[in-house]
Formats: sequence, C-alpha cells, structure tokens
Amino acid sequence: MSNRDGLRERKKEATRQAISDVATELFVARGFDNVSVAEIAEAAEVSRMTVFNYFPRKEDLFFDREEESRQILKAAFAERPAGEAPLLTLRKLVQSLADRAHPFAKFTDATAKFWRTVAESAALSARAREMRDELIDDLATVLAGAIK
Repeated sequence: MSNRDGLRERKKEATRQAISDVATELFVARGFDNVSVAEIAEAAEVSRMTVFNYFPRKEDLFFDREEESRQILKAAFAERPAGEAPLLTLRKLVQSLADRAHPFAKFTDATAKFWRTVAESAALSARAREMRDELIDDLATVLAGAIK
C-alpha cells in the first residue's frame, strides 16, 4: 500500500467517523426518529449520498460499531488456546474489555442515553434485535467449530 492509499483510507475513515459522530449527537439530543438523513448530511457537511455510501441504512449510523463487536468476538475464539472451554474464552474476553475500559464494557450516563434512545425507537429496537440474532448466529458458528 502506498502512502497515498494509506492517506485515502485514513480520510475515508475520518469522514465515516465524522458522519457517525454528528448522527449520534443528533439522535441522542432529538431522538432517532426525529432526525433525517438529510439533516445529518447537512450537519456533517457531506451529501446525502455520501452518508449512504458509508452507512447503507439509517440505523447503521446509530449502531456504527456493530461490525467491530462481531470481529472482537470472532478474534477471541480464533486466538484462544487449544482445548480452552468456550465459556472461559467469553469470560476472558469480557474481562479484557472491562480491564481496558473498552466502550463495549462501559456503563456510563452516555451508555444509558444510548440504550434509552434505542428503547424509544421501534426502528432501532428492531435493528438491535437483528444484530443480536446475527451475533447469536456468529457465536453458534464459532462454538460449533470449537466443539470439533
């Protein structure tokens, strides 16, 4: 990868993060259902199409770290010592996240606001259930491989 390619990727990630940050602020302040993608685009100073290039669904703007959570789980199982019980792997993962004060293991006022916003939106609640089901499928696949 050239420096230019690296710069391009960093700029894309910065744009993605800026859009996500703006969206999250608006969603928490006004409620998910009261914010349009057009408003997010305007506040982030990008086009509506740019928003959808990074986030295919409005709900993905709110749950922007969903893929990261799935990758963390997969990595924990891929890197676990041979013969380690799956439950121990999960326990160690949770402890590691807590020890590092990872956002997935924090319980703060911001966390409470995040989940309150989810609870107040039928669309976000539905997406959260979809994500939970996808994570369960991922975990079942990983556990099936661990039992072999």
